[in-house]
Amino acid sequence: MFCPECGKKNEEGAQFCEHCGAKIVEESKVVLPNQPKKPMKKKTKIIIIVSTVLVLALIILGIVLSDNFKPSKVATEYFEALMNNDTNKIYNYIDVPENEFTTKKIFTEVTDSEKEDLVNYQVVSEEKSADGLSAQVKISYTVEGRQTPLTTTIYLVKDKKNKMLIFDNWKISDGSSLVEKDYEITVFKDATVKLEGVEVDEKYKEDSSSTRYDTYVIPALFKGDYDVEVTLKNGLSTKSKVEVDNYGTNINKLELSEKDEKDLEKAIQENVNKLYKSAIEQKAFNDIKGDFEYKGSDLSDLEDAYESFARSIKNNELTAYDVTDVEVDRLSVTEDGFIYVTVSLDYKYSAKEYFSEGTVSDTDTDIAYLTFDYSDGFKLVDMTSLATYFSRF
Repeated sequence: MFCPECGKKNEEGAQFCEHCGAKIVEESKVVLPNQPKKPMKKKTKIIIIVSTVLVLALIILGIVLSDNFKPSKVATEYFEALMNNDTNKIYNYIDVPENEFTTKKIFTEVTDSEKEDLVNYQVVSEEKSADGLSAQVKISYTVEGRQTPLTTTIYLVKDKKNKMLIFDNWKISDGSSLVEKDYEITVFKDATVKLEGVEVDEKYKEDSSSTRYDTYVIPALFKGDYDVEVTLKNGLSTKSKVEVDNYGTNINKLELSEKDEKDLEKAIQENVNKLYKSAIEQKAFNDIKGDFEYKGSDLSDLEDAYESFARSIKNNELTAYDVTDVEVDRLSVTEDGFIYVTVSLDYKYSAKEYFSEGTVSDTDTDIAYLTFDYSDGFKLVDMTSLATYFSRF
């Protein structure tokens, strides 16, 4: 310890300097006068205020978002979408198996339900399962024109993936009622099928011993009306409308486009008239074969049918025949991929009269069965049941 006056060293704890007698004060006991506190900087104050506001905003936002992800909130939004037939919104809530046919685009195109005039509604109850993985929400509602309230229960399941990493992600499990699972479609052998423009992949084809049909099993399809396009192995395409419901679909009837139907009717009329004219003139098949040939054609069945037909026409002494109207009753596809046509023919004819050199003329209608290939148009390959007997009275 040193004296503050003379600077000489003294013993620890001495109160007076033993050299000069001056009073010694310990440094540690010196009490300094109070120092004024420095004022907080303006920037620091702003940072503290902003941080506090952000924390409060995040807390409030968390509470609001948490309410938005509750089962009852999801259920009411889904319920409103159902009432408004808003298929775009409905799809966002339902939980359905994923494949190329369960997309939002297809759902909005094939689903059609009636919009209800909702007057009011309220959530009656919300119940979660014990494990917290499912929930059900009961809603009471009234619609225009009905005084008695209706109730519906919406069932939900919790997805394993959270929304925004922390919030429960509830999905509507009722989506299963909008879907048919393992739906069977049976079509002509080796044909390609498109539903709403999407081709049905070979992976869905079932093993089958059938020589006429193929069966596809699609894991999931929305219930509704589908535009279906079937293209036969010979290249002919047909379009139709198919309703997907609780039963499978058999596409065993061709529905031709308006153009193809007219082309087929024209081909029937031209070919039938050509056959009758040739038979009346007693031409051999080789004489007319060139009129029916096309690339890759096999006319052996038509040749056999024509020879028998021509003999019958000769025996019945037909002198004139002309088709006046054609009405296709039914189309189907044979095992060989040909088009089998059941057709009603209106015609006029003339035949030699019995026991006279004169002729008798009349009109009639008959059913015929014709088989066509399709190669840049309808090509006749076989025929049966063309009329060979005509009244001569």
